Amino acid sequence: MTDVTLFWDKAGAGKNLFGVESRGHSGGGRKGEDVVCAAVSALIHSLFIGLRDVAEVPAEWDADASVPFISVRWPRETAAEVGLLTMTTALSLKEIASRYGGHVSISEVYLS
Repeated sequence: MTDVTLFWDKAGAGKNLFGVESRGHSGGGRKGEDVVCAAVSALIHSLFIGLRDVAEVPAEWDADASVPFISVRWPRETAAEVGLLTMTTALSLKEIASRYGGHVSISEVYLS
């Protein structure tokens, strides 16, 4: 199961995402051939590239292929300005989880 965690700024009325984390292998196919894992990874990689290279936000990346684990974080003060990008990613991840619920779960954490 791939567990995706979305980190929201509680002060932003739950609209300002400032981090995404993905942990685990979905089990939707063999390692290296799993389209569910590939979709989740591609979305999170695209988010990082969009934040860093397009929006020029100082996003932080952490990954560990042995787990597998991917984490992307960006400053809370930039969350509103990159909302279009981050909300699109969050909604896309939720769509994958709704279609492949046995392979992907979404948790949402609201921090003050």
